[in-house]
Amino acid sequence: MCFRKLCRAMRHVAIGAVVAACTLMSASALESGKTMASQLNIRTEPFGPVITTVPEGTTLAILANDGEWAQVSVDGIIGFASMDYIMEDVGEAALQDFSFGGGVISADDVNFRAEPSTSSGVIGRFQSGTSVTVVGISDGWFKVDYNGQTGFVHPDYLSMASTSVPLASLPSITNTSISPTRQAVLEFAARFLGTPYKYGGAGPDGFDCSGFTYYVYKNVVREIPRTATDQRAASVQLTKDELIPGDLVFFRDNGAGGVGHAGIYVGEGQFIHSPNSGDYVSYDTLLSGSYNSTFVCGGRFIND
Repeated sequence: MCFRKLCRAMRHVAIGAVVAACTLMSASALESGKTMASQLNIRTEPFGPVITTVPEGTTLAILANDGEWAQVSVDGIIGFASMDYIMEDVGEAALQDFSFGGGVISADDVNFRAEPSTSSGVIGRFQSGTSVTVVGISDGWFKVDYNGQTGFVHPDYLSMASTSVPLASLPSITNTSISPTRQAVLEFAARFLGTPYKYGGAGPDGFDCSGFTYYVYKNVVREIPRTATDQRAASVQLTKDELIPGDLVFFRDNGAGGVGHAGIYVGEGQFIHSPNSGDYVSYDTLLSGSYNSTFVCGGRFIND
């Protein structure tokens, strides 16, 4: 049965069943819309009770659409509205100052990207259950705000929430408990989020892992050795518990005995690095996954 017939057949069933059926189609139907009625009714289900009304010109997210009815999200509310009174595809410009409400990440290690494309730079990675604020739609992706940063999440990995919920924290680049030098390291490193990995690169248009740490330190603190192995050897070595934002972190390379990777610790168990070929400068976690298991030590060059 096609999606159009399915939604028609279910118009008078309970709201839970309708939401479940239409939400399954949300990824392929994700787009933006603008209301054309003087007061558009948002209902619990097609032809169902009215939850709220929104004025003409209101921007909303169309999560699913059978041509007659749409499942929509607007200002933290999810419901159904007649497509007779919605103009589709209003474009990203109309969405930038409009809040759709909350969203929840539905899988682990979901990329938070700088642009709505799988080839775009990765700002960070979300874990399942993380709450974000959805502020727009672009090219079929959700545009979201998270801890002061704006980026994009593929709709396959985000579910709209009926109300906003408290945000978890990505590492903030503002930390009043550390020295101005360490703060400057975090801020300078964050400028290069989304910069592509480049073998042998030491910036600013591309970095390998130690090229990134070398470039940041050279421009903020002082020149340090170029390779991860030499950086570790020249630094004061630290345990994970001794790390302070701005210190370096070192990892084994695919289980090998030596050091094969480096990054900069930013606090809260997170670090910023240039991961590997095909990837981009991004935040990652020391608390779980491969970087937790391959962590060797921290390295300190800033004596404060």
